[in-house]
Amino acid sequence: MNKNLVIKDLNIEHLADVLRLQDKIIAGFHEDEKHFVLKRSVEDFMYALDSENTHMIGVFDGDKLVAQSIFEFPQDNQKRDLEEFAKDVPNSDLVIYKATLVDKDYRGLGLMSKLLEYRENKAKEAGRKVAINQIAIDNPSSWINALKHGMSIRKVDNDPVDNAKVLYLQKEFYDEYNIAVQEDSRFSMYIGKDIHKEIPALFNKMRHFVASGYRGIKLDKTTNSIVWSKPVKQKHKEFHSIAATSLFAGVRDKTIRS
Repeated sequence: MNKNLVIKDLNIEHLADVLRLQDKIIAGFHEDEKHFVLKRSVEDFMYALDSENTHMIGVFDGDKLVAQSIFEFPQDNQKRDLEEFAKDVPNSDLVIYKATLVDKDYRGLGLMSKLLEYRENKAKEAGRKVAINQIAIDNPSSWINALKHGMSIRKVDNDPVDNAKVLYLQKEFYDEYNIAVQEDSRFSMYIGKDIHKEIPALFNKMRHFVASGYRGIKLDKTTNSIVWSKPVKQKHKEFHSIAATSLFAGVRDKTIRS
């Protein structure tokens, strides 16, 4: 990240900057990209900037806000976002990654990765153990960044609210939530040279793999493929073999729509 760019916690005094950045980013989207972001109201941002459990961070170039991100620490007695996912994890162990917006003039500088790292550190400081997120499948730059940061694809489905095709991703910070993975149960899925053209096929294949007990654990740059693996709980030592490794041709952050 450019040495002149600084990540800071945001508060209600940054409301005008936050609104200005959202408007600029949405105005710059192509028509078929506008669903990547659920435009937030002034009230939504005021809550995020002045809430005990919802937090915002931003990247500044001097006094100019050039990127921002929202994350939530739900409590056990609260209704939370993404209730359809990670039902086995108590709210008090979760951090939910939400909207991440980056000024188009500052893309390619690794800001998304830096914000992911900053959010994770904040979550660990707060005693959180598991991160979850929802990303539109046709927003590959966001879910590829999440895979690079150690999140894995756990669920592939339609959003229960608007029926958009989405990926649900998760990352465990500590061993108590980790599950050992048998190495010989891995395979790679080629995502194609033009990933946007492959999205419909990728969605169907991903959903099938997850339904079969696999999770997408990383992106292999050498083969331009997603590596999938079937996890096995250590305590049971139930190792399931796979006959052959397969290579398949072809493959919404809720609020970027991360």
